[in-house]
Amino acid sequence: MKFKFTVTGLDCPNCAAKLSSMIEADDSITACKINFLTEKVTVESELTEDAVREIVRLYAKKFSSKVVIE
Repeated sequence: MKFKFTVTGLDCPNCAAKLSSMIEADDSITACKINFLTEKVTVESELTEDAVREIVRLYAKKFSSKVVIE
């Protein structure tokens, strides 16, 4: 299933690509794409939306304390 979340606090497209790669490396995530301009993250996974949101938040927090996932 696909889930979309809002991501704020990223400084540049390169940061978005790095965070996307970190999230996608998780075994429970099938795919992840972050659009820096629209501040949207799209994640594919078989988990529930709440579980995916928590995984994405965890990686965002590891990446930078400024990054917020809603």
